[in-house]
Amino acid sequence: MKPFNIKAIDAFDFLSKKVNSHLIDTRSDIEWKTTGIPDLSSINKETNLINWGPVLDQTFFEQYKKFLLTNFNQKDSLFFICRSGSRSLTAAKFAIEFGFKNSFNVYEGFHNENHQNWKKNLPVKII
Repeated sequence: MKPFNIKAIDAFDFLSKKVNSHLIDTRSDIEWKTTGIPDLSSINKETNLINWGPVLDQTFFEQYKKFLLTNFNQKDSLFFICRSGSRSLTAAKFAIEFGFKNSFNVYEGFHNENHQNWKKNLPVKII
């Protein structure tokens, strides 16, 4: 099963209407601090952050699985975002393998210059 690809604006709309939906930012700590993160305060939600480091080994994926199982219900809708839509696609694929069937990849990314990305069109906050 492949994750669903979704535009940033459609992800925000879904997040604003569905209680059991969550946004997970899979960029690095440096990226969050230099470019900001999606701001969901207008819809009374917070962006979940998971530092998607350069080493994706067995230990990382065990911690990632634990993060998902601890924080979300497997029936929830999970939206993954990164800079360009690449890391978030990987994150969504693994979420599906971990039993989260409603996993979406925000393929336009947070600030992918080739798309109408999150940062161009939706709320952002600096951390």
